[in-house]
Amino acid sequence: MKKSRFLNVWLFFGMVYLLSALLYLPILLSGIGRTTALNSVLMALVTFVPSVMGIIFIYLTRGPEERRDFWRRVFHWPRKRIKMAIAGLLILPLLTVTSFLVASFINGVTPSLVYAVEVLTNWKTLLAFLFVEITFGAVSEELGWRGYALDELQSRWGALTSSLVLGLVWALWHSPAFLIPGMPQHEMGGVFSLTYVSFLISVSLGSILHTWVYNNTGRSILVAGILMHIAQNATLTFLGGIFERFNMPPAYWMVVLVMTGLAAALVVIVYGPKNLTRQPGGDQRHAQRLHSTA
Repeated sequence: MKKSRFLNVWLFFGMVYLLSALLYLPILLSGIGRTTALNSVLMALVTFVPSVMGIIFIYLTRGPEERRDFWRRVFHWPRKRIKMAIAGLLILPLLTVTSFLVASFINGVTPSLVYAVEVLTNWKTLLAFLFVEITFGAVSEELGWRGYALDELQSRWGALTSSLVLGLVWALWHSPAFLIPGMPQHEMGGVFSLTYVSFLISVSLGSILHTWVYNNTGRSILVAGILMHIAQNATLTFLGGIFERFNMPPAYWMVVLVMTGLAAALVVIVYGPKNLTRQPGGDQRHAQRLHSTA
């Protein structure tokens, strides 16, 4: 039973990639990026594929108790583990800001917060920004990545291996965006750039930090998935801009890779690679109990 359920996560990954590819294909074939209404709608739909498929797989493969537990954790703020929750919300923005400042110094660039000022001084722009970041940047993905896939992987593998596998799948899923003019990923240099390689590795390493917070906050999808994702995306957007305006100091992508790697390594050393928690198996025993009820 456990083996068959573990195989489900690979079917989930396959379906996410297949449906995303079908939505991406017309955009890529058009060669004009997200400049038309149709392409913009298709891009919006792509972002929802992981969460939609995550919910579908939750209902196809898990019992009533697990389904209720899933939705509880989507909205769960871990009041008894608030320090860890706050650490989770701060760690990725801190890594991003530090990397930005170091890269600006290396490249001799004066840090600019033009986009952040523009957003924060116009309430309509701020509301639009928050809506996009919350809806299309986090909720649309995390009910699948952390909400469904992470527990499935950890039911068979240790936390470190599960994090790296999920992180690589998550990073590669963004690859088509590097081919679409007007997307921030395209402005980073495209799929044949060193930036793309740095992106794949840094996202995979960042996945370790997500799992660390997930396993230490009662498996909170809200904190370790949605809010962490929003916090990082918002910070990156404030610093670099959005869409065609996106621009970061060239050294940023190497600096953030090193910084994220050091943070992930420290977490693994301090908390251990098997569970990434100081209470070995605590939250995972709960996950395994739920698995056994289906």
